[in-house]
Amino acid sequence: MSLLVITHRQKDFGVRIPYQVIVNGRLVGTMNTPQARLRLPAGYYTITIRSGSYVPIGKKGKTLDLTLSSTAPVQVSEYGYTCLDFKNKERWWNTLFNIDLILWLTSVFLRIPNPWNIVYHVVSEGFFLIWIIRLLIVRRRYYSMESYFTSEPLEAVYPKKTRMERYVEEHQDEIQARQRKIYDWQQDRSLKRMRRRYKFQEWWKKHLKRRR
Repeated sequence: MSLLVITHRQKDFGVRIPYQVIVNGRLVGTMNTPQARLRLPAGYYTITIRSGSYVPIGKKGKTLDLTLSSTAPVQVSEYGYTCLDFKNKERWWNTLFNIDLILWLTSVFLRIPNPWNIVYHVVSEGFFLIWIIRLLIVRRRYYSMESYFTSEPLEAVYPKKTRMERYVEEHQDEIQARQRKIYDWQQDRSLKRMRRRYKFQEWWKKHLKRRR
């Protein structure tokens, strides 16, 4: 069995979008991380990366396809590692759409004086219409995909580790020692609270006996 490494080469801001991995028309799994590994026999495959979902319409089982995808032929080599990188090639269009969305939300709370109000609505609604049309045109080639071979170790194929991950690996003993100190301090504090509570209960019992 050979190894196919699928990597998303863009950073996700905010919520990470899950990507469905389809091999020869068959769904094999969902990517919830920037990278996925598949064990496949050496040969030629058709790999599809898809995001989005199908929205049900009516009561007859009909659905509305709101998915974005791209498909690429990939030759899985018997030797080394076969890598497939993909990224969103419509990133600039999405950035302009996000800016337009922010301006639209701002216009809800702030009133734009005439004639700029009319100009803004014409430009904004026109851009939104163009964005929708372009999205429908490129929805089946939404991602750019590139495959290549490498003979490097598997660790070198993965994306570079962040500064926090490297710090945790280098100072793992020190971090564990600090965690033990915090845990001991919390345990000691809880014991002191229990002792004070017990002393107060004993004092209260004696106080009630004296009053009787």
